[in-house]
Amino acid sequence: MKSPSIKMFLFLLLPLAATGQNDNPLQQKVSFSVGNLALPGLLKVVERASGYTFAYAADLLPDAETPVSMAAREEPLESILRRVFNGRQVRFEVVGRRIYILEDKTQPSPPVTLNGYIRDQATGEALIGAALQVAEGPGGGAATNAYGFYALQLSPGTHRLQVSYIGYASKQIEVSLSADRRLDIFLSSGAEQLAEVVVLGRKEEEQVLSTAMGEHRLDVQQLKTLPAIGGEPDVLKMAQLLPGVKSVGEGSSGLYVRGGNIDQNLIILDEAPVYNPAHLLGFFSAFNADAIRHMELYKGSFPIEYGGRLSSVVDMRMKEGNREQFGLEGGIGLLAARFLLEGPIRKDKSSFMISARRTYPDLYLSLAPDDGGNKVHFYDANAKLNFRLNDNNHLYLSGYFGRDVFRFFGQYENNWGNSTGTLRWNHLFDANLFANFSLVYSRYDYYIDNFIEGVTTFNWESGVEDVNLKADFSWYLHPKSRLKFGANTIVHRFEPGRETLGRLASVPERKALETALYLGHEWEPGERLALEYGLRFSLYQNFGKTTTYQFGDENQLMDSTMQSGGFYHHLSGFSPRINLRYQFSGSSSLKAGFNRMVQYQQELRNAASSFSAFYIWMPSGPNIPMQVADQVSAGYYHNFKDNTYEFSLEAYYKKLHGQIDFADHATLIQNPYLEGEVRVGEGRAYGAELMLARRKGRLQGWVSYAYSRTFRKISGVNGGREYPAYYDLPHEVALVVQYEVSSRWLLSANWQYMTGKPVNLPVGSFQLGETIVPIYGERNGRRLPDYHRLDVSAVLRAKPKPGRHNDSFWAFSLYNVYYRKNALSIDLLPVRDPATGNVPDPTDVKATKTYIFGLIPSISYNFKF
Repeated sequence: MKSPSIKMFLFLLLPLAATGQNDNPLQQKVSFSVGNLALPGLLKVVERASGYTFAYAADLLPDAETPVSMAAREEPLESILRRVFNGRQVRFEVVGRRIYILEDKTQPSPPVTLNGYIRDQATGEALIGAALQVAEGPGGGAATNAYGFYALQLSPGTHRLQVSYIGYASKQIEVSLSADRRLDIFLSSGAEQLAEVVVLGRKEEEQVLSTAMGEHRLDVQQLKTLPAIGGEPDVLKMAQLLPGVKSVGEGSSGLYVRGGNIDQNLIILDEAPVYNPAHLLGFFSAFNADAIRHMELYKGSFPIEYGGRLSSVVDMRMKEGNREQFGLEGGIGLLAARFLLEGPIRKDKSSFMISARRTYPDLYLSLAPDDGGNKVHFYDANAKLNFRLNDNNHLYLSGYFGRDVFRFFGQYENNWGNSTGTLRWNHLFDANLFANFSLVYSRYDYYIDNFIEGVTTFNWESGVEDVNLKADFSWYLHPKSRLKFGANTIVHRFEPGRETLGRLASVPERKALETALYLGHEWEPGERLALEYGLRFSLYQNFGKTTTYQFGDENQLMDSTMQSGGFYHHLSGFSPRINLRYQFSGSSSLKAGFNRMVQYQQELRNAASSFSAFYIWMPSGPNIPMQVADQVSAGYYHNFKDNTYEFSLEAYYKKLHGQIDFADHATLIQNPYLEGEVRVGEGRAYGAELMLARRKGRLQGWVSYAYSRTFRKISGVNGGREYPAYYDLPHEVALVVQYEVSSRWLLSANWQYMTGKPVNLPVGSFQLGETIVPIYGERNGRRLPDYHRLDVSAVLRAKPKPGRHNDSFWAFSLYNVYYRKNALSIDLLPVRDPATGNVPDPTDVKATKTYIFGLIPSISYNFKF
């Protein structure tokens, strides 16, 4: 018989033995499953499952009243509790059967992510480049990307944020964070401040804080109040008033940026390249300002996601359409009329935008007694649909179509135009990883038709077509670090020229596949230093059935090869880029950078005039090398008077490889061997650009000066000696002023000066039989007279009325106020006898100047409902 004392001892020992099997209650395995239960109720379930009670402060629970679902199967109790208290640094103390959950102040809490979109309160449209600043911390903040999305990593707790965007009322919000959170922010338009930051549309300190150089963001909607030919606002002509951006022809929309040719600019509309961005032979740009929401110009530090051109990127985004209500806006001027209609498809979920524009000089011509069937006009249309599928997915579909028509006395007709289409999907993988996937289509073509008595005697057509599939990712690693990476592949189809009647030899069609990968990093290792660097790789492969030609040392045709349809030639290139910013104080910084750009296709032109649409796009290949540009730049930036004034000084040096020109008297149309006309060489460009801008107050604008030189050295041209490019304009000055006289009247003016462009003029002549043969000296060895012009405008707004939901204004402008006869060209023509009109001496010539515009008044009425 056992002793009772032994039984009692064993009974008391059993609980201790059980405890010894799992001496840490936080590691005991717990199983449960609950659905749609608030967090306090969830913790009661865990208490019953574990046999322990919990004590905690109420402010430790994130979103305590939000119903959640949670399940665990043989999961340690500590792991479950950390899931419940997600986003907070907590520690645990076990006292008996009670577990105290306390805030762990010995270690900093890991950051959480606040993300979302910043949108227009009235329309729901995303705001690109909107600034979000943390009020209580120096340097903490973010800006929305090209799709209006932001991501900002902050410590858990309560933060005060300042949100601002050009032309909108700033907004302060307070947000409490304990876990990752989605927050869409809406800003109201500050329409009552008409002149508030007129055309330099960026946040106040951006030029000092960012790593970007040579970047300009323009407020396209405010351009409607500035002087313009015929009262038609032109986004590209406004870009020509920026330092380092030039035009070489009166009224031309072409851009020549930092020593680059007109075809070395990547001009994109909703991610689709626009190969000819001009209407009416360059007098107007191809873009209806009503339909454009955002425009940004890069001429120095190119973001890593862009490639394919050497000199600049002009990135334009269409309006998305009003998600809240229907609206109509437009304008009627002396030369053109335009309208835009937008509204919700499903309120707060989807919207549409459609716009159209047409000029009507042909209507004026039809009033003539014998108009001869002449036609001259253009039209274009933009359309866009956008759908918010859910918080993490947005879908966009947009398109553009534009066409020019020119017909002269029943003798010939030309028409040309662009077509683009973009299907875009924005997806948020998690709080820190944003992606955009796009399918992009673009086409440019022109057609020439000559006829006699209605019968076609000659026609010619040419064009280029792209299909592009691309993916772009932004990964917000932590508050001072962001990765950008992506890829794209483009199928190019080139139609250099063919006669549809089949009577003349055509230039063989070309195809190419362009593929690119890129990786970039934005990093701020300290409060004063910021870096942006990356690497882009591109591969260009010629393929398809075509005929390729081989040329000898003297560019004579030697042989030809029929390609069967596969890949027959390839080129590739790496494009490293780095930019850094050192901030001296809150209002000044120094920046430096290096960028390499690669270009695989070029526009073949043998005329310096910008008034033509009939140029030929050709790919690099066996006879045309790829182009490469290396640019080194540095700049100093300073804001003062509470960011009222901005000063910038930038200098650059650019080395260009694979530059092309043509032999004298080269023939491009009807020439199947036009690659044999190409001459290849090197180029260099350098310059300095100064700009002082006033951004606040009733008087705003800027004054800028740029000094630059651009040279080419090409074998077979100018005897192999270096010569200035035809767009080498050493000095340029621009002054843009806008003054708000009252709530109704706004006055604007801009003045521009440029050195005259280089030209080829004969230095002598001789007579050969009945023919006078000119003798030319150095290539581009003479210059036209210097160019300068003053434009003014006045805007009169409708009287403000309480409760009014529509707006309108009249715009009056004068182009070339003091009637400067700026030379388009100078020709040496024989002197004629005034009495008879005959030419007594063919060798007696005089310089004759051709100019286009005198004083041009205009008036337009603009409305918005």
